Amino acid sequence: MKWRSQYQLVPAVCLWLTACASGAPDSGAIRVVAVERVYGDLARQLANGANVSITTILNSPTADPHAYEPTPRDADAVASADIVIENGLGYDAFADKLLAASPRAGRSVLVAGEIGGHRVGDNPHVWYEMATLARTVDALAAELVRRLPARDAAIGARRAALVAWTQRVTSRLTALGRQHRGASVAITEPVFDYVLDAAHLRIATPRSFSHAIEEGNDPAPQDVDAMRALLDGRRVDAFVYNSQTVEPSTKRLLDLAVAARVPVVPVTETLPENATTQSWIDGEVDALGRAL
Repeated sequence: MKWRSQYQLVPAVCLWLTACASGAPDSGAIRVVAVERVYGDLARQLANGANVSITTILNSPTADPHAYEPTPRDADAVASADIVIENGLGYDAFADKLLAASPRAGRSVLVAGEIGGHRVGDNPHVWYEMATLARTVDALAAELVRRLPARDAAIGARRAALVAWTQRVTSRLTALGRQHRGASVAITEPVFDYVLDAAHLRIATPRSFSHAIEEGNDPAPQDVDAMRALLDGRRVDAFVYNSQTVEPSTKRLLDLAVAARVPVVPVTETLPENATTQSWIDGEVDALGRAL
């Protein structure tokens, strides 16, 4: 496990069930700030019933972290936080600016991308990689137990349930890949790639097309033509469509996929309203299985 702490380093050898060091003061709740909704949901599930206050910055399911402008309220939340959970890998760079602007003794910063062993330049949508998600759960559970040692057993049980769920998802994706060996998909952007890779599905979309859409740029005409050929000619088994990124070029491809009867798998970049991390990802994996 890897995570940063400002003025107080948490040893990497500290496991989820160990109380490592003295916790926070008895008065007041442990203040957790999650930059993305998915990490706020994981914090909520782990801390259920504990004296923990959780604030999510990108709380709208349609918020774009690349274009987000933090508010004074966001800055205040980070400044007073005991634990901050961010995605990292350049995905939510504004959070690092908020942290740098308000150094605070004892504040721990958990960076999911770093916890998963990734570097800037890797696909930043790491909540869709089950190994990274499990390690993030481990790191967050360890921090909560360190500060709330009396909740060791309860937090540990919830941590175990979450990790077991990630293992079940991994097993499902492995089985899906075996069942549909050789299947290929087209995508609008690399939001769901970790899931597709875990299922050993071939991504037929030109990388330059998906990268352009991810960056908010117009794809090259030859890449659009290549995508049209994949869908119109039914050369792929499914079309994975980021339903939160609706642009003329992707909307035309969606219409083409529907007309060509290529199964469409809608996915989202952020946790939807009234969903848990488990119901969200399970539902999208279900949709992928039905499409194949």
